[in-house]
Amino acid sequence: MSDPFNTVATELPRDRWGRPLITPPDGGETVAYQRVTTFVGALEDTYHLGEWGKRTVALGMAKRRDLQIAAAAITDPKDQYQKRTLNKIAKDALEAAGGGAAATTGTALHSITEQIDAGHEPGYIPEEFEADVASYKQVTEPFEFIDSEGFCVRDDLRVGGSYDRLFALRDMRKPLIAPDGEEVVGGVWDLKTGGSDGTLFGIGKIAMQLGVYRNGVKYDHTLGSRSTLPGDEFMSKKWGIVCHLPAGSGRAQLLWIDIEAGWEIAFTIAPAVHAWRKRKDLSFPLASAEFKPRSITLVELITSAPSYAVLQQIYADNAHVWTPGLTDLAVTRRKELESA
Repeated sequence: MSDPFNTVATELPRDRWGRPLITPPDGGETVAYQRVTTFVGALEDTYHLGEWGKRTVALGMAKRRDLQIAAAAITDPKDQYQKRTLNKIAKDALEAAGGGAAATTGTALHSITEQIDAGHEPGYIPEEFEADVASYKQVTEPFEFIDSEGFCVRDDLRVGGSYDRLFALRDMRKPLIAPDGEEVVGGVWDLKTGGSDGTLFGIGKIAMQLGVYRNGVKYDHTLGSRSTLPGDEFMSKKWGIVCHLPAGSGRAQLLWIDIEAGWEIAFTIAPAVHAWRKRKDLSFPLASAEFKPRSITLVELITSAPSYAVLQQIYADNAHVWTPGLTDLAVTRRKELESA
């Protein structure tokens, strides 16, 4: 079997939004496909992720006095340039609270496991990952990984993305027994390194992603060609596996994922959600009104001034447009105040 990890690949072309540019099945100019994560993300419950983000930004702001000052200097958060500045402040606060560090750590652990899955010793392993790596090696011992980071597409949905791994059992005579009794000898595999408390969020999104990958075809952007996934003849279309390896926990857990259910929702519901969000014909003008309070003139300000001090302030505020006639009005109003 060829080594799926030892290949030289050119960069997949993408547009300015990061969407993959795919040659249509019948040829022609490339077109932008949605990323699978974006496509299925329309159905994801992001409440907990949003709450985590707010908490983390708050912690980061508390640690960085410079960010507090920068945020206080914002005068118009609706202004496009100041909005960008606020976005940068929030990003820096997230980094200050360790939000970015977790992503970097997860990426490093992914790289180490990729070397292990390719059958190589990763060499230097940071001390904080030693237990993670030992646990990972133990739970993955029965598996052989037949493809890594393969890019696939689903043309009818116009989506594309990269799966982590495709797996096969080293000994197919000893299949894994899935929750419904299916004998599984191969399938789609994903690695998750977040959730240090042992909680893996976003199972629904993961099921949809893996479901789309399993029901897609492998895409070669250098040729614009499509082919069946490696191991398609024996890989399960019902079950995928996620390895949950929280970075620094020393604990690896394998989870069955119902990718058939995920695929059903992704195929039937997600397109309708995206179409609904694009609707521009759901509201129509009926009536409108605009009220602008009448501005008070300088003449009215002067003639109604309650004190001489106020008259002086009116002059100071409007000296650049002051006229002799306004001076006469102010003198008259001053006399009225003195005689009252």
